[in-house]
Amino acid sequence: MILPLRTNHFMERANQYGDLLFETMLFEGNEIRFANFHFERLIKGLEILKMPKPFLSIEEFLEIARQAAIFGLNQNPYESKLRIRFTAKRNGLGNYLPINPQIIYETSVQPILSKNNKFLTLGIYPEQVKAPGILANLKTGNALIYIMSAIYAKENNWDEALILNTFGNIIESTSSNIFWFKNNQWYTPPLSEGCIEGVGRRVFMESHPVIEMPCTLTDLQTAEQRLLTNALFLHREFILNP
Repeated sequence: MILPLRTNHFMERANQYGDLLFETMLFEGNEIRFANFHFERLIKGLEILKMPKPFLSIEEFLEIARQAAIFGLNQNPYESKLRIRFTAKRNGLGNYLPINPQIIYETSVQPILSKNNKFLTLGIYPEQVKAPGILANLKTGNALIYIMSAIYAKENNWDEALILNTFGNIIESTSSNIFWFKNNQWYTPPLSEGCIEGVGRRVFMESHPVIEMPCTLTDLQTAEQRLLTNALFLHREFILNP
């Protein structure tokens, strides 16, 4: 399909350059779960990306998310859980260098498909690695490595894939942070390895003693338990592809 010529292309920086930040949140029981954690991460990300101020207040953030949830419930009255995506986009003139930028906030909402309790199967995604750095911990519009890892996982009949950093260490999965348990101790990769600074990761680390250390394939192979964590499902166990 060929789309008509756009003369106001500057209005879509997010589509052209991935110039955006987003939060994926769970709405359940008439509230956003871990709303404060999501708001804190959003503001931190906006500051790192040097988005134009003023930023939202926590009250404005919650109201926008609440309106999205109301819309979602009206569209899906029999659903008890909703996935809300809150996106902050940098808008304005310019190409790579923004000119007179401003922030546009958008939300989308959809029901959450239930997950069964089976162990997920994961393998290594080998075709692209992720570099650590100040942008690596953020949930931005640059999501191609997660898209390609998801496609690779499907091609291999896995549920998700494990992503490597430039040092060859395992840092996260397609959609989640990773934890492993061995000798009565939980471990997870540090943010300096390049993983997303996940809300589910924060929640788990605030309720369990966890040592942060680089993760190798051997670490996961010899672990007694392996977990994926994210804000929607908190934690799910996984096994490695043989």
